[in-house]
Amino acid sequence: MDVANELRGIIGRKVKGEIRPESTLVDAGLDSIDIIEVGFDIEDRFKIQLPQITNEMTSLSYADLCRFIEQQLSSARPAPAEG
Repeated sequence: MDVANELRGIIGRKVKGEIRPESTLVDAGLDSIDIIEVGFDIEDRFKIQLPQITNEMTSLSYADLCRFIEQQLSSARPAPAEG
């Protein structure tokens, strides 16, 4: 799964311009309602739990959010069976 492209698609529904790695969701033009909606969409798509959506997500950059999702996904995967 390409987290960056999936995330870009989710955020892109609300943001019409380019999303740069260093941009926060607020920098990209999202207000608090948009951030909540994007947060729910991210949780639904990736089956993860985000930190307090409005508080922490407003300060995360796009790159930070990608890394956070990747970390959550990797920690949720079962460990390979030893043989």
